[in-house]
Amino acid sequence: MMRSRTATRLPLDRPARSLSRRGRTLGVALALGALLASSGAIALATPAVAAVGTVKCPSTDCVRIAPAAGSPVAIAPDNAGAVYLAYSGGDLLKLDLATGALDPVTTGLGNLRGAVVADDSAYITSFDGTLQQVTLATGARRTLAAGLPALFGVARFGNTTYATSIDRQIIAVPDGGTARVVATGTGFSQGIAFDKAGLAYTADMMTGRILQTNLATGTTRVLASQTYEPTSISVGGDGLVYFQVGDEVKRVNATTGVQSHVTNIVGINSFGFTLTASGDAYTTGSGSDGLWRINGLTSR
Repeated sequence: MMRSRTATRLPLDRPARSLSRRGRTLGVALALGALLASSGAIALATPAVAAVGTVKCPSTDCVRIAPAAGSPVAIAPDNAGAVYLAYSGGDLLKLDLATGALDPVTTGLGNLRGAVVADDSAYITSFDGTLQQVTLATGARRTLAAGLPALFGVARFGNTTYATSIDRQIIAVPDGGTARVVATGTGFSQGIAFDKAGLAYTADMMTGRILQTNLATGTTRVLASQTYEPTSISVGGDGLVYFQVGDEVKRVNATTGVQSHVTNIVGINSFGFTLTASGDAYTTGSGSDGLWRINGLTSR
């Protein structure tokens, strides 16, 4: 299927979020009350938190790069000059960072929730329980798995696509293979990330835990525990695990368990961010506030 070059509606489809932390926590609890049961307690490392700096938007540290981007549910940089935006209405758009052009890749993908770019393709999860692969050059798509629980975060490691589900599972779909559950009790996480060793990381919004899972054994351990819902799980080039709690960005050393403050994001109602290979991050403000780039997030 060739990509259409006609004008594409930019959906403003992420629900506006309350600035009240209590209100946002209540909203998650009401929507996902069935997920309140958590796995067994595990001893936590005592976090070491030190306050440094604030990222103000707009500023030289935080630049709005696509004012008309609407509210994508997932941001997927290709680390080669483009960012792909997925919308809950089923649209996938490409933003050329050099020109600012915002073009459609394809539409009609379903009730989207997650996206990642790898191997010249976008891998897309949906609340409908489908995992799709979209060829970025043409917009052609194929279904890799269907009939699964609602899917959220998605990542690639090796020749396998991994997704988090509403059932607090990690589901693996190998290239040319069938979907299977490789870990359970991993919490309700809107994202999933991998380190170089192939360990998986999730952020349980219901219990506040940052989790590391060994997919070879299915065992999970708690790296850190938050008093508020963590989002935006990423592994930086420095090997540290990054996530967001409210307007604060934090990181944790997966080896030592030491947690530290990175920065606060102020000026926009940022719910989470997507980390790039360079250490920059992309985020959206509420409503139609557009797409923002936070420069050098991991170097703070």
